Amino acid sequence: MDLESELRKAMAEQVAGATASQSLVTDVKRRHRRRKARLHAAAGVAAASVAALALVPTYQSFRATPAGDTETTRPSNTVSPLRLPERPPASGLPGSPSPKGRTEAGASRKPEARGSSGDGRTPVRPGPGGVAGALPEWITYLPEGLAAVGPCEVTGDADRRTTTCAWRGDGGWVEVALVKGGGLTGPQDLMRVPGIPGRTSVHGMPALTGDRPDSSRQISWLARRGVGVTVTASGAAKDRLMRIAEGVRP
Repeated sequence: MDLESELRKAMAEQVAGATASQSLVTDVKRRHRRRKARLHAAAGVAAASVAALALVPTYQSFRATPAGDTETTRPSNTVSPLRLPERPPASGLPGSPSPKGRTEAGASRKPEARGSSGDGRTPVRPGPGGVAGALPEWITYLPEGLAAVGPCEVTGDADRRTTTCAWRGDGGWVEVALVKGGGLTGPQDLMRVPGIPGRTSVHGMPALTGDRPDSSRQISWLARRGVGVTVTASGAAKDRLMRIAEGVRP
């Protein structure tokens, strides 16, 4: 006898005396029917889902533009009636200004800032026969009838630098020299007149004055330490030498 026959015989001997109740058989059949019904229901739901997904493209095709709509039959190069074409500006009329160059209504234009000439000169308004041109910012007065010979000239080096400005006209001529240097000890270092100079003061500072051989008059003083001024005038301007000197504020 083979192994399978022996196993069958042993199993038959074990269950020979066992019996199943009628209720157990009924329960087994009922559970089998319920399981079968659930499987059928699940299969139906799955089939319905698959069918719904399959119908989506068809539904989208039904939502296309209805028959007779001119949007589907109109050539692509025509203009839609819902969007009017932009009309070009009439001949001779300017187009709409760009936002960058547009000035808001009611907004006033700011005046353009006027920068200085950068050479230390302040414009002076001449009156009838007044001083023409501009004056350095450190000169506040000149007689009328004079005009600048040219821009102020700067000579010297770092140890001593001289800035010379000159004016000429019907009222004579005026020359102002501003000297900056550490070696200045007094107005005598600036004087260029023969003989013994006279003594006076400018802004309370000691000054020396004298006449030069060319009929001009000169006055020199130290405005502060290391800064000296010499004013020379001729003609009618010579009579206002002190006023010119008082107008120099380096």
